[in-house]
Amino acid sequence: MVAARSARLTLRRPRSTAWAASIAAALLCLGLSACTAAPTAESAEPDPTRTSAATTPAPTASASPSASGGDQGQDPAPTPGADPDQPIPKVGRGGEPVEPTQSAEPEAPSDPVSYPDGVTVRITDVSFGEETAKGPGSFPGRGYARLTLELSNGSSEEIDLNTSVLTVLDKDDNRVQPVYADEADVQDFAGTLASGKSTTAVYAFAVPDDSHSQITLVVDFDADHTSAVFRGGID
Repeated sequence: MVAARSARLTLRRPRSTAWAASIAAALLCLGLSACTAAPTAESAEPDPTRTSAATTPAPTASASPSASGGDQGQDPAPTPGADPDQPIPKVGRGGEPVEPTQSAEPEAPSDPVSYPDGVTVRITDVSFGEETAKGPGSFPGRGYARLTLELSNGSSEEIDLNTSVLTVLDKDDNRVQPVYADEADVQDFAGTLASGKSTTAVYAFAVPDDSHSQITLVVDFDADHTSAVFRGGID
């Protein structure tokens, strides 16, 4: 009986050893697979061909200014120049350079600007008003100066007035806005002025009250004459 019991015990030992060895081998295999499938942070090297969205800088927007410096179809407004006798650059006509052949000195608003060829420009009347119209583009209550001008053609050539441009600067040489309200009753220089003839025009500008004592009026009426310039008070 003792021998038989001992034999049974002897037979169980190999089975237990084999089972333990199988478990150990399985655990070792799993450990090796985990080591080869997931490298540690110390041994892993980044792939230089891959970029991360977190580290790639986002593109920035850049504005490209218009070459013309203003709205399409509109020329930028002229600014005061360095020449005190011609403070506003003359407008171009037909794309050709402007090279006047007749010039005149600036005058006070009470005196005419006279050119060697017999052309004269004068301010014949100054009055003041206030805008009353309401609606888009209107400025009810804004004061303005209404200037009546006369241009006399004493030269032997006709004058094309269709490209006339008037500019007013305040006492600080800042541009003053023109006024086109109905109550101002403005009328531009226009058409062709024959030799020996005169014509009048009316312009209105929102001249500030503190600049009534000193303005600059620039009358650019054609390509052959420098701009007629008036400086002084309009009270």
